[in-house]
This record gives sequence, C-alpha cells and structure tokens, in this order.
Amino acid sequence: MGKKKSTALIVLITIVLVGLLFLSFTPTFPVKSPNSFRSLLSIVDLGRDLDGGYYTVYYPEGVISKAEFETLKAEYDYVASNTEEGQTPSVENPEENYTAYKGIYLSNDIYATDTGVTETFASQFDTALKAVQARYEGMGFSDYSVRVQDDYTIRVEIPKLDHDDYTAESLAQSIFSLFSYTGDILFTDASTRDGTSTVEMAGSSENLSRASIADAGDSGYAVVLHFTSAGREAFRELTSTLASASSDSSSSSSSSSTLYIYVGDDQVMGAGVSEEMNQSSVSVTGGYTREQAQAIASLINSAIAEDDVIGFDFESPEYYSMDALTGTNTALIAAICIGVLFVAMIVFSLVKFKGMGLAHTYGFVTFLVAVVACISLIPGIQLTLGGIAAILLASAMLVSCNYYAFNNIKKEFATGKTLTASVKSGYKKSLAFTIDAHAILVLASLAIWLIATGAAKFMALIFLLSIAISAVCTLLVTRFYLYMFMAQPKNKIAFVGFKREETEDE
Repeated sequence: MGKKKSTALIVLITIVLVGLLFLSFTPTFPVKSPNSFRSLLSIVDLGRDLDGGYYTVYYPEGVISKAEFETLKAEYDYVASNTEEGQTPSVENPEENYTAYKGIYLSNDIYATDTGVTETFASQFDTALKAVQARYEGMGFSDYSVRVQDDYTIRVEIPKLDHDDYTAESLAQSIFSLFSYTGDILFTDASTRDGTSTVEMAGSSENLSRASIADAGDSGYAVVLHFTSAGREAFRELTSTLASASSDSSSSSSSSSTLYIYVGDDQVMGAGVSEEMNQSSVSVTGGYTREQAQAIASLINSAIAEDDVIGFDFESPEYYSMDALTGTNTALIAAICIGVLFVAMIVFSLVKFKGMGLAHTYGFVTFLVAVVACISLIPGIQLTLGGIAAILLASAMLVSCNYYAFNNIKKEFATGKTLTASVKSGYKKSLAFTIDAHAILVLASLAIWLIATGAAKFMALIFLLSIAISAVCTLLVTRFYLYMFMAQPKNKIAFVGFKREETEDE
C-alpha cells in the first residue's frame, strides 16, 4: 500500500470512526427545539433488570384482591348502616360470599374450606395460565416474567417498550388489557359479539392456522391471518356476502362493509370489505406499531386451539410501574465500568504492541460501533445484564485473538524474517485457532438461540451477533488497519516496537 493512499485512508477512516463514535455514544442533548439528538446507545431497549418495567396481576372470575374485598366490605357496611332495621341491605355481604385465601379472596362458588377449589376451576386456571404464558412468549420479549401468585392469580412483568414514559405506559396498558381477553375467535359483521349478524366464521384451528405480522410501510404494521384450506373457502364466502351487501345497499354512503374480529366478547380488529377475497392469507392494517401488531397476532395464536380457550373472564387488569430489578443506576454504573475497562485495555495494547496496538484500537472501535448499531437498530432486541456479559465475552475473544496474532508476529520476526513476512506468517499461524474458536462459539450461540426462550434466547442472539462481528474484525479489519498504518513510518520495526541487534532495511 502506497504512503499517499495510506494517508488518505487513515484520514477517511478516522473521520468515519469518530463520527460513528459520536452517533453511538454521545449523550442526548438538545439540537433544535423541539427535536433532540439521540445516540444509538440511548435508544437501546433495556430489560427489567436495567431499566425496570411494568407489571399486572390477572384475577380470574371468582377471585378478588384484598383491596377489592375491603372496598366491597366498606360499601356493604355503609349500606347496612343506613338500612332500616328488619330490612335486607341492597348489596351483598362479601364476608358471606368470599373466603380469605393467602393474599386473595376466593368466591364460595369455586372454593370451600374443606375441599379446596373445584376441579372445574382448577382445570380452567391451568388452561388460562398456559394461554397467558403463550401470549407473552409470542411477543418475543427478551426479558419478562409470567408466574402464579397466591396459587390462583397470574402476575406478569414486562420491560419498558419505549423510551418515552407516556408511550411505554400506554403500550404496557394495551398489552395487559389485550391479553386479558378470554373466549374463542369469531369473524362477524355485527358491531357487538351478541349483535345481529349477516355472516359469521369461527376462528378455530379448522379455519385459521396462525397469525403473524408484516411491515405495512407508512401504515405501520399489519396483522397477517393465515387460513387453512377450509378457512380460505369460508373466508371467501364471508367476504363475498359482505361485498354483495355493500354494493346492494342504497341507503349507505359507505362503499364497504365492516368485518369485525372478536376474542370472546371483546373486539380485537375491524376492517372494511369491498370485494371478495380468495387467498390463503390476508393483512389487516390499522396504524399498528410493531408491538401492537405482535400482541394481536399473539392473542389470536393463543386462542386458535379450542383446548387452549380460557373458560372464564379475567378482571380488567390494572398496571403498575416497577424499578430496575438491580437498582435504578445499574445501567449507568455498568456503562462507566465497561468504559473504564475498555480504555484500560486500549492503553495496555498501545503500550505493549505499539503500532499493532493502534491497529487493534481501530479494530476494536469498529467492533464496538457495529455491536451498538445491531442491538439498537434490530427490532425486538432488549439489552439485559446477560446481554452485557455476552458483549464482554465477545470483546474478550476479539482482544485475545488479536493479541495471539501479534505475539505470533513477534515470534516470527525473532526468527530473522522481515517484518512484512512476519506479519503474513504470524497471521497465517493464528488463522486456524481464530477461525475454530469463533466457529465453535457461533454454533453454540446459534443452538441456544434456536432452543431457548426469554432472556437466554436474546442473550444468545446478542452473543451470536457480537461473536460474528468479532470474527470479521479479527480476521479482516484489524489486519487491514495494520497494513494501512505500516505504510506510514520510515522505521517500521520501531513502529511496532520490535528490535534487532543488526539494522535491517525493511
């Protein structure tokens, strides 16, 4: 590589890396009101352990909280105290209808002190738990929790889904509410589940195979419904009837009829139908965000199978915010510690390996900005402590492989080879180890990502991305940077910190 070309590349690459560092790590600050600059690092979604989140508790029909019981009791006491002697209060006494059980109260219709809950309720609760778990699993959260609380309620915790607190709360509330819907799926033109309808189609596994989401461009995201062969024909007939009704209606100014999709008594989606649809899948748009569309698809997927339909209603859930599980400043402390660790590593590299350490520094910075870009721009990835550990492990692999190559170059130079020959030979001797180590880790992380769920799945994904970037930076990028820098100095041997007893012109 010529000196002029090397100089131009050094200047260009330095400007690009400085710009990428600025975009990746610079703290958020106002640029032009009301807009503000946000670094890539600031838009990384964090898990519950680093940034907190929201939680709710689902109370099945016949189960109430202690707070609700006390509210009912206070209402009864007030009414009873204002009821004339000999008359029956207009509200029921909750003490006669509910029995205390751990931190909740169970209706006497489903619970008896001597026999416990009824078999029907126990079976329905198990089905409900399975369905709720499937719904949140279908969201693809990297960090969430669905667990039984007080034996007969379900507590759910999810991370924040947006950096704006108002939007994050709104998303959490809508997901908690949507996943409380119970019952089967119905396609109908009735504006209420029990209203008068012209056409109906059951959304059972006989007609629906699954639901997914798709990017709808300016319309946000769409929910895609995939039909079975029987479902495709049934949906064709349904839309044909609606389209005919729309075209025959002279009293309506609308050119389409509305098809509603219900889960139980709750309306999930609605869409205009103006023509017959004879296709294996249809997309329903409604200006949904990715999370909203994914929640609807996950709800539908959990309600398709008749055996998984929840047999009772859930009380409308309330949501609450929760602090980071590891402390409110965990993310900041972790960022500072990692920053100090990386700076120390870079200083050590420059002191020990001189010019090779400079090439390593440029390669490591390239690795960092690439990893930050991946975890901030790929939808659905949330960073947890496990994800941080994965990035640190991949960083250690990159550093170790570069140091291994540099030491091999030094050994080759000590045998009397020229510096150029030593670099080629040193990298050649390091190639097998570097490729084998990265390949093993890539395959291991890929296997975990394919079989794991939740936090482990996304930790494996972050590690897979990071180790792949590490391989590229170790095998190609850092080596290119080394050749680029070596084209500059007159005394290349001194540039890389090597010494020989006899002066050689290299």
